[in-house]
Amino acid sequence: MVAPHIRSIGTAGGSLRVYSYGTGPGAVLAGGSLTRTAVYERFARSLSATVPVHVYDRRGRGGSPPQPEDYSMETELEDLDTVLHATGSSVVLGHSFGGGIALEAALRLPVSRVAVYDAAVNIDGCLPTSTLPALVAASARGDHVGAVTVFSREIDPVMARVPLPDSAARALVWATSHLTRDGHAWKEMVPALAQEIALLDSSRAAADRYAGIAVPLLLLAGARSPAYFRTIASGLAASLPGSTSMVVPRANHSALHRPSEAMLGAFRRFLRQAA
Repeated sequence: MVAPHIRSIGTAGGSLRVYSYGTGPGAVLAGGSLTRTAVYERFARSLSATVPVHVYDRRGRGGSPPQPEDYSMETELEDLDTVLHATGSSVVLGHSFGGGIALEAALRLPVSRVAVYDAAVNIDGCLPTSTLPALVAASARGDHVGAVTVFSREIDPVMARVPLPDSAARALVWATSHLTRDGHAWKEMVPALAQEIALLDSSRAAADRYAGIAVPLLLLAGARSPAYFRTIASGLAASLPGSTSMVVPRANHSALHRPSEAMLGAFRRFLRQAA
């Protein structure tokens, strides 16, 4: 298995770590909140036979700097634009919060096409952000286990179906944070998570805000993801009749971490049209 080419790309606020699967212009992937860039390796490697895929550590994780105090969507777009220029790419892929960045890029950056999975855009306030104060408070006091527990109760379908007492939920998150690679990374990513959820909470646009997207757009949502991701995809598709929309069978919100052939096939077909 060939290792990705790793490099740092300079910005005004520090250097962004970029992992390139293949060389030359291709697609840039913006990842989700509370997600290590490394979990996209299998997905990026599989797609790199179609086009090169460049995955970058967004601010607040891995080898990239923390988010600035004046963090906003402009921060994300400036970073994405920097990676696009440095790699010569014009295609943007996005997952979850990164899907929201990708959709903004389709409106505001010179990109050629965009594909998203479970895009986290707060269409008419459909995303669950009611526990934001508790999440921000836990992050401020350095309680990353508490912050992830609060976050998981809102976005994890398993925890929603089988509600646990607070002590049991916290114990589960504590064990995961100590025993898994993903969990080990939570401590560094929780401050960024709090800022990203705050940004989503403040952004409650209607779906037709994205009607100005003029590039080819692929909207994917998981059949087993929280229902609001399918609501977002269908709302966007209704505002963008030229887009392609699909619910991926048996796929949950983390499906890009271990992508099925159905998932990969949808992305490959879309990316081949860019070649």
